[in-house]
Amino acid sequence: MDRALAKTEENKNADSFDLSKIYVWIRGIESKLNNLRRELDLLKMDSAKKYEKLGKEVKVMSTDILEIKREREKVIEKMDLIIKELKLTAGKEEVLILKKYIDLWNPMNFATQRDVERLVEEKISQLKTEEPETKV
Repeated sequence: MDRALAKTEENKNADSFDLSKIYVWIRGIESKLNNLRRELDLLKMDSAKKYEKLGKEVKVMSTDILEIKREREKVIEKMDLIIKELKLTAGKEEVLILKKYIDLWNPMNFATQRDVERLVEEKISQLKTEEPETKV
């Protein structure tokens, strides 16, 4: 009977030891689980904030891209207008031909209408002043 009593006491100690050990393990796991939940909540909040920030940045970038596209279209239109106007101007060969004729005519030796009128009036006045002298 001593042996039976000793075994039951051993079983009780073993059972209580096992239960207390399991209780400590469960408490440890529970605290670790709570820590993981807090970290997961922090990660969720952080990722939500970053996602919101990225969304705003994407909107800003898309508006910037649209603005750049509009400016590009305006530049293309202006370039097309400049090209059309340049096509209407004289080409190099035409300018060279005009230069050749201008050099040939030498407009610096041309007289204006005023110059001709002044010269004619001077000549007439000279002739008028010379005529009375010859009659005398």
